[in-house]
Amino acid sequence: MDFFKSTFFNHYTPLTDAQIAAKLKPPAAPVSVSPLSNTLSGKSLKIVLDGGMVLEYKFEKDKLTFKEGAAAAVTAPYAAKELNEIILFTHLIPGTVRGYGVVYDTKTNLVTAYELWFCGFDKDKREVWRDFKYGYVDIGALAPQKRHALTNRIEGKGTYWKNDNGVEMLYFFPSVVWSSFVELSDPLGGITITAPSDYIKINDRLYIYSRVEHEYSGTFTLEVIDLFTIRHIGMRLGFDKNDALDYSMYYGEGEITGQSTNLEPLSDYGTVIPLGEEHSKTINPQNKGVRPVYRPRFMHKDYTQAEVDEIVKTNSKIFEGRSIMSSKNTMEPSDYMVGKQFTLRYDDGPAWEYDITSISELKWCTAGEKSWHTEKYEGYEAAKDIIIFSHICTGSKPLRNLTHAIDFSKALTTCVDAQLGNGRKPWEVGHKAFFGVMDLAGGPVPPAVVRHGFTTELVGKAFSWTYSDMMMSIHVYSTPDSYSWTIMLEKNAGGWMWSSPCLYVKLRDDAYLMSWTEDTCNGNQGTFVVNPRIMHDGGFFFGVGESPNSPPDVHLTPMGAFARPLHGFDILKYFGKK
Repeated sequence: MDFFKSTFFNHYTPLTDAQIAAKLKPPAAPVSVSPLSNTLSGKSLKIVLDGGMVLEYKFEKDKLTFKEGAAAAVTAPYAAKELNEIILFTHLIPGTVRGYGVVYDTKTNLVTAYELWFCGFDKDKREVWRDFKYGYVDIGALAPQKRHALTNRIEGKGTYWKNDNGVEMLYFFPSVVWSSFVELSDPLGGITITAPSDYIKINDRLYIYSRVEHEYSGTFTLEVIDLFTIRHIGMRLGFDKNDALDYSMYYGEGEITGQSTNLEPLSDYGTVIPLGEEHSKTINPQNKGVRPVYRPRFMHKDYTQAEVDEIVKTNSKIFEGRSIMSSKNTMEPSDYMVGKQFTLRYDDGPAWEYDITSISELKWCTAGEKSWHTEKYEGYEAAKDIIIFSHICTGSKPLRNLTHAIDFSKALTTCVDAQLGNGRKPWEVGHKAFFGVMDLAGGPVPPAVVRHGFTTELVGKAFSWTYSDMMMSIHVYSTPDSYSWTIMLEKNAGGWMWSSPCLYVKLRDDAYLMSWTEDTCNGNQGTFVVNPRIMHDGGFFFGVGESPNSPPDVHLTPMGAFARPLHGFDILKYFGKK
């Protein structure tokens, strides 16, 4: 079977300290395809940062002299962009892997300075870390008491941008510590990528946004956004897919695409991030540069094919365990199909016969096959006469899992056919959707032409999902082929994020199927049907994984959650897909 082969994750070469240092010699000037600002030329700035650090600058047309605290002065290229009263300038420091990106408000003399350095972590040094501090430009008067500050005022917002360098982007801000973006101009077609992020308020009109593409290129982006006119200026520092230095500045114009609903208390302004006790131990001012990160590439073992085969052989847990998405909110198993015998015939695919012997056991065979196979299953009535059910095909190699969504009122069916192995990793799940009809004695006549089909009706929508009192998330369906999820922090603030390729199928106006594969993460696959009338979903989670103090297993578990609509984003027009 020709399963989808993942291209969701680009490969980036791990770089060493020495390689990075070599690529930064001599210090580069940021490039820009549009004119840079010369406003600072001939001027001097003394920037006093909270905590005592002082940065002193003397600017010429395209270079500056820089003094950091008591260190000796150095000369380096720089570049600057202007947006209203804001000047964003950036430079590297000769002989180091460090630099700065500075946001200077010429109206108030307030500053937010980002110290930047290539640091990464022990397995990959190419990632840019940051430490930002608030301060002011010393003009000889009393130091101002006001400062820029963290904020949740743009949490939930979505934007479209077209930059002067030809890059087109969609941004989504469903979190106070993370963001997701889609590069529409990417030849791959635009997939959703998530990134740890900072959100800082300058005033009601102007905001600072930064992100680092950790787990991907490691590139750092810093922008100032004007929400009155939907314009921004920005800088990037990192290495591209070919390991070439990407150090640039740009200007862009855009549109507001929508807003997902904030869920914090109305009096929470986001000036303090509710990280909780555990995360606050590592993400604090004393632990310089550390921010919320999620490194699934290194959280899960990279199993070989032989190890996967052994796990399937020795430790299969089919409807025996629970996942983090299994809870009291999972739909009740349905007896709707018990006693029914039917055949599911899929266009351009196989046909299977079924005999549903009980609420938890079925028999199946490939159409025309003489012997039957007995499997555990679960099924849910997600909407009137629509049943989603799932089972393993025991003995198949690679191990196969079939999930069917049948509309018994119209004799239409969709199958998400999944297997261990996606062409990239033997333990990551690959899947493909088929559409077809059901033959049921005494049932409706199968239509000749009408089928379920892929849909873009969910694109742009946002929902919160409550699996249990301990597990809640936000889904943003951000492209026709991918989405992101956000795990909630305390006080219902948006927190950690990740993204996956997925497929969307419309079964009926009251039932939509969604299936995703957690590529470059835990490798598992989830499939559910959501009913927008009752705002509830039911489905299944399939794959290989580990549990605390337990050996790895292959599992098929139920999942389900209650949903709330969070408004969303008008973005389908940017994809040209109807």
